[in-house]
Amino acid sequence: MTFYGKIVEYTSGEKMVAAMQDQLKDKYEIDSIQVDWANLEKVVKTGIASGSPADVYEFWPQNMKTFVTAQQALDLTPYLEANGGEWKNAFNQTLLDLGKYDGKYYAVPLGSNFSVVYVNKDIFDKAGVEVPTEWTWDKFLEASKAIKDKAGVYPFAIGKDLQNWLARNGVMSLGVSEGKQDALAAGEVPATDAIFSTVLKNIKDLYDKQYWYPGKGALTISRDEAKAAFYQGKVAMLAEVSADARGIISGAQGLNVAVASWPSMGDKNAVLGGADGLFIPANAKDKDASVELLKSYLSADVQKIHADEGYAAANVNVQVSDPVVQSIMQLSADVQAKEFYNLGPKISDFFDKELISSYVLGSSESDVLGKLEKLRQQTIQQ
Repeated sequence: MTFYGKIVEYTSGEKMVAAMQDQLKDKYEIDSIQVDWANLEKVVKTGIASGSPADVYEFWPQNMKTFVTAQQALDLTPYLEANGGEWKNAFNQTLLDLGKYDGKYYAVPLGSNFSVVYVNKDIFDKAGVEVPTEWTWDKFLEASKAIKDKAGVYPFAIGKDLQNWLARNGVMSLGVSEGKQDALAAGEVPATDAIFSTVLKNIKDLYDKQYWYPGKGALTISRDEAKAAFYQGKVAMLAEVSADARGIISGAQGLNVAVASWPSMGDKNAVLGGADGLFIPANAKDKDASVELLKSYLSADVQKIHADEGYAAANVNVQVSDPVVQSIMQLSADVQAKEFYNLGPKISDFFDKELISSYVLGSSESDVLGKLEKLRQQTIQQ
């Protein structure tokens, strides 16, 4: 059998595959193939079209629509719901639902990756601030003020290539709170909506109050510079990906690091992110055997390897001792995949390169959101 799912970028990747192979060695000879992320969709489509696909493919559950629409992915619902939903109930349901289309499941999650805030707990303690499991934007600003006033350091750092998170998470959390998430993702909400205005003003407030490291240069620092400032105790909070928890802690070299949720601009937590996952092609030669591979690879025993290496596993039965990994697994319940940013490449490019910097550096709200609205209209008319 062929398992196209070995992720060498994860320190757990080859170990998990080896454990699966060992579990099933008396039944199957399993050939594992390294995931080619740059060409993944092409590899999968070519394999399925050949008539001799891999028995299992790695793919992102939230991006499965192409394969579902083309009827190229096996409906896993009967397998998940068998025996009273035994297999289904083993997953974090938020992550499992990322692979759900029209009421049916076509992919299952391996683990999550999303935006989080790493916290220097000693600085928080000095400022009299508790590490939150969820917080509003106002509470985030209150904490930032206390950190700046009482600890004398910058509250928050985020690298240039991650700065779109500020706007994306803001739009998403306000959209979820106001019941507009689906409409936003479909491009049905104009950029003149108050959601976008609120997001811009909140971000500029963070910049103007100099809570954003290093003040005037905040828009141009790299991820490495942001990490270095965090490690050196110059900032209390670092925005980074959840999947790098072990790397962040290792780099912190003894700092007391905790994980906080992303601050919500709405009244409900919602954070941009997704999941790594796997699916079975509809034309797999032995579908039941493919399901056995999935069940083994995503079992608590194999997924504990993933968690022990510092990653947030999607199997809720995994016993985790690391408090940071525990926090990340709990926070993954707030992950959302639908967002306005993904409406089209022109919109995502505008978020990446112009939206925040233009407004923060002096462009008017009407000018910035006027450009965004033109892009929205162009995109939905295509």
